[in-house]
Amino acid sequence: GAENNNFVILNTTLTEDLILEGLARECVSKVQQLRKNNDFNIVDRIKLYYSGDLDFDQCISKFESYIKDETLALELIKDETIDESFDLNGHNVKLKVEKVG
Repeated sequence: GAENNNFVILNTTLTEDLILEGLARECVSKVQQLRKNNDFNIVDRIKLYYSGDLDFDQCISKFESYIKDETLALELIKDETIDESFDLNGHNVKLKVEKVG
C-alpha cells in the first residue's frame, strides 16, 4: 500500500543525508590531515578550496557550518583548478588549504 512508498521515500532521504554526513566527516578529517601536513598551528584559520561532484557540492552546502567549525575554515571556496585530489568515500574530491593572515 501507500505506507510502503512513504517509507521508501523517507528511507532514501535518510540514506542520502547519512551519505552526505559521512562525506562531511571524511572531508573534515582530510582537511585536518592537510593542516598537519602543512605544519599549520592548531589555531590557524584557513580558507578551504574545494571541487567535487554533485554529492560533494550538496555536502558542502548542507554541512558548511560543521566543516567550518571543525577545520577553522573562514571560507569554503569552489575552485576547479586544484591539483591534488582525494578519494572521500568513493567520491573524487579536490581540496586545498590556505592559511589566513
